[in-house]
Formats: sequence, structure tokens, C-alpha cells
Amino acid sequence: MNHAVTQEALQHADIAALTAQEHADASDAHALISHSVWRLLHSLGAPTGGRAMAFGHDPQILLSGDPARSELRDSDGFPLYSRWQATVPAPGAHRNIVGNAVPISRYPLNLETAPVFEVAVASMQYNDIRLRSREARVTRHRGFHIQAAEALTALAPGGHAVLLANHSILDFPDPQPWGELARIADFLGAVRLPSYALRAARACDAPVDVLILRRRETPFPDPKLQFPGVQWSPEDGLHESTYFTDHPDRVLGTRDVGTDYWGMKQLAVHDPDRTWPGRLNAALDDIAHHHGAHSDRPPGPPPASARPFPWPSATRPPGESPGPQL
Repeated sequence: MNHAVTQEALQHADIAALTAQEHADASDAHALISHSVWRLLHSLGAPTGGRAMAFGHDPQILLSGDPARSELRDSDGFPLYSRWQATVPAPGAHRNIVGNAVPISRYPLNLETAPVFEVAVASMQYNDIRLRSREARVTRHRGFHIQAAEALTALAPGGHAVLLANHSILDFPDPQPWGELARIADFLGAVRLPSYALRAARACDAPVDVLILRRRETPFPDPKLQFPGVQWSPEDGLHESTYFTDHPDRVLGTRDVGTDYWGMKQLAVHDPDRTWPGRLNAALDDIAHHHGAHSDRPPGPPPASARPFPWPSATRPPGESPGPQL
């Protein structure tokens, strides 16, 4: 099979995976994750009455934890609104958040006029499928960094973002794309969900990472909160984040490396007994213990007017390194 036909076949495989994800239901998983995320956010100091934003897949479910709050769609099947906002609920009361949730827009935020948020939560595009063609992988990677930068830029200093992203984002071997985010945000931690955590469809078997980021309150990064590096495993033939080497308890299943139909190495995390929801709470509690409101930083973000210096724009697409298959 020549290169051109191979690329065409890979593109067809990507379309099949995208179609499978579109028709699979992730509402129950997003509802479970929502409860854990709000527990984390309150422990990190999210202020009751502050502003929360959700975007990506199932934004209303991520805000409320109610699996019945599925996305509103137009006649072509596309979501009417990709971003929703609400006030931060009191601990234990986030199911009531739907009463004040309103859509923002189906288009990217206008950062010049957008309100300041204390919380951003998102289930990012293509996060639990494996993309084979280079074009699709580049699109996913670039899209994540653009959307993450927009969300972080919309946060007040000290605000938190919790992003559900494909494992290839954290495992990407070139650290350069993290540069824009690292200018304005600290990396608090991550938890790697097992394969099929979000959707039961066969194509939705890629591990998903729960990334916890904080908008920095000063221009000086904390060396202990830098974005993690990536290491190459000659034995397995793929790159992986060093974060999970240092924190193996935050991988919620048994790690496995295999080879797919196309001869590409792929990472899987197995959890046949579906123990991950309870383990997710424990892992996020541990992250909150190290970075929460009880620590030496004051609870909650300061007002936007307290920003001590001009924040750089983080909306430009980062450069893209071709990198190996992840």
C-alpha cells in the first residue's frame, strides 16, 4: 500500500472514530466526573457566587452533575451553544446550578469584553478517541492549546481550570506548545482515566487525562508547579509524561501498551471492574490537599482589579512540531 492510499485509509479511520464518538453517550460519566470536580474546586477555594464557565462536550452536565442536562442541538445535529456560564454553587449544591446557567455563545470567547471567571471546566474535543492521520492529530493538539489558553485568559488570577483531554496532550514529546499556557498558569496535577471511562463505544478507548491548572497570580512561576516533561520508552516505543511516573497512583487502572491495526503503538489503561469513580475522588482529594484553600495561599482568587501586571495574550495558536505518533 503506497503512502497516499495509507493516508487516505487513516483519514477514513479517523472519520469512523469521530462518528462513533458523536453517537456514543458520555452523559453518565460526565455527571460522575462533575461531582468529583466540584468537590475538588471547592477544596481549591472556588468562591461561592463566583463565575463558572463550561465548554466542550456536555457543558451543562459538567456544571450540574445532572446526566439529563444534555446538549441542545440544531436541526443538523450540532450543539446550539458550546459554552455555558453560571455562578459557583455552595459546596454540595451544584445540582441547583442549572437554575442560573445560561449559554455564552457557540463561538469562541471575545476576550476583550468577556467577564472574568473563577472556574472553567471542559471536556475537550476528540478526548477519548485515537486519531491516526497526522492532520487530525495536529488539529486536536492545536485545538486543545487554543481553547485552553482562551479559558485560562478568561480566568481571574487564582482561578482554576479543569480540562478533560486526550492523553496524547500531556504525552506530546515537544514541550514548546505548553509555553503559552506556562506563561499564565501553574500545573497543579492530573489524573489519568481508564480506557472507555467516558463512552462505551469501541472506538472510544483512549485514556483521558483530567488536567488541573491555576491562573497564576504573579508573573513568577513556581518551579514546583511547572508543566511536566515527557520521556521516551524504548521498550514500549512511545512517549509518556513523566508526571505519571512520579505519581503512578493517579493512573486509575493498569497501564498497557499494544499495537493497533496500522502498526502504531497505543497506550491503554484497563479497569474492568470500573473502580475509577471512587479512585478519582481519592486522587483529586490528594491534589487538593497539596494545593487547596488550607495551604499557605489565600482561599479563592483575588478580584480582577488586583492584577499586579499586564497579562500576555494567550490566544495565538502555538507552533506545531510533527512529533511521533502518540
